[in-house]
This record gives sequence, C-alpha cells and structure tokens, in this order.
Amino acid sequence: MERELWCLIVATLRRLPRRRHAQLTYSDPQILAVLFWAALHDRSINWACQRNHWPGQAWRRLLPNQSTMSRRLRDPSTIQLIQQVLDRLQVVHHIPTRLILDGKPLSLRSHTGDPDATYGWADGGKRRGYKLHLVIDDQQCVRQWIVKPMHESEPVVAREDLVPALGQTPTLNGLPVLADANYDRNPLYAATADAGLVLLAPRQRPGTELGHRTHHPDRLTSMYFLEHCSGLRKHLFVMRGDIERFFGRDGQLRGVA
Repeated sequence: MERELWCLIVATLRRLPRRRHAQLTYSDPQILAVLFWAALHDRSINWACQRNHWPGQAWRRLLPNQSTMSRRLRDPSTIQLIQQVLDRLQVVHHIPTRLILDGKPLSLRSHTGDPDATYGWADGGKRRGYKLHLVIDDQQCVRQWIVKPMHESEPVVAREDLVPALGQTPTLNGLPVLADANYDRNPLYAATADAGLVLLAPRQRPGTELGHRTHHPDRLTSMYFLEHCSGLRKHLFVMRGDIERFFGRDGQLRGVA
C-alpha cells in the first residue's frame, strides 16, 4: 500500500504547474517530494533530506537540505501547492454527513532557532512551536487545514481561516461541525452560520446560567441538544473520536512536524 501511495504522489507532483525562477535551485516537486516522503514514513524532514533513506527508484532527482526545506516551506506559494496535491490525492466519492474541527500542537525543542515558533498551551503546559488547525469529514478526509504559531487561538483561527473556506464548498452546505468546548464561542457560531454550516460544541460548564448577554441562536440550539438529549450527546462524543483516530493513526503527523 505504501508503494502504491508513493507512486500516486509522484504522479501528482509531476502534474504540478512549473514555476521558473533563476534563484530556485530546487523545483517545487523536489521540495514537496521530501515533505511527503517524510510524512509517509513517519520521519522528520531532516531524515528525508538524506539520500541513504531513499531507494534508488523512488526519486532520482537531487534532494534539498534541511535549511532549504525550512525556507521553502514558509513560502505561501508552496503552501498552496501542498493543498493542491492533497486535493488531487483525496478524491472524495462519498457525500459527507458531518465535519469535525480540532487542533494539533506541533511542538519544537524549547531552544529552537525558528523565529516564527511561539509559546502556547499544549499537552498540559507551555510549549514552543506551531499548531495544526484541521477540519476532517466522517471519512477522515481533510477538508481544510492551516498551520499557525502555537499561541494563536483555536476559535479565532477557525473563524477567520477554516470556516470561510468551508463555506465555499457547496456540497458541505448544512452539515454539522463537531468541536470540543474550546470552540464554544458566539463569534464562531455566527461565522459558521454565515458559511451555511451548523456548529455543535459543548459548554465548558454545562447546566450553568447564561447571564444577560446576547447569544447566537445556533449556540442556544447547540446547548439544548447537547444538554437535554443524552442520546445525541453520547452519539456526538463517539463521532468526535474520528479526529482523535486521525491524529493518532500511524503517527503520520509527527513525520510532517
């Protein structure tokens, strides 16, 4: 299966539009090949930069070094190409029934020299690095993703980056978006509704009074279903496990980090 997937990745990389630039020693496919080889084998990018970790027939072109990879992967155009490759690899033949929203810390060593890495809460303490913000569907296909510095708020990133992009896909219109209590924010409910979606997120303190401020109608609906319909609450909790299995499956995310 791994070999077949790599052949599909290579075929996709070869169909990418060519970018000609006199200052680029390595082409975009050369950069992305190293990234996907690392992810495919649950290894670091530095590991994938070393020729002895590649079979001769897997990739015959020159390999960039770690510093080149770090620089090129920060280029917005490279990020767009990564999304193009993922879109082509993940040809979805099913009609999704739900979306799941969450974040995954990508911690670095505290003494890293990466100037863009920041401190934020992760794994029960302060960590330095980045965070992967992700939306998957019920078949664990990635629908939207973005990597941000660790300190950036998950609900804010979801509201400003992920949800508006989801709203541009007509086939997702009307779907529920499942999230944990961290995403229970009125502005996010409003943005999700504007995108044609329905956010369902439990409160951090279920059963408490709401106070006097105005709440978005979708938040009130979410509260009613999750706090008064125990069967639905348990069902949604089970479905939320899809993203935990996605994050843990084969540990592939550590390879990207």
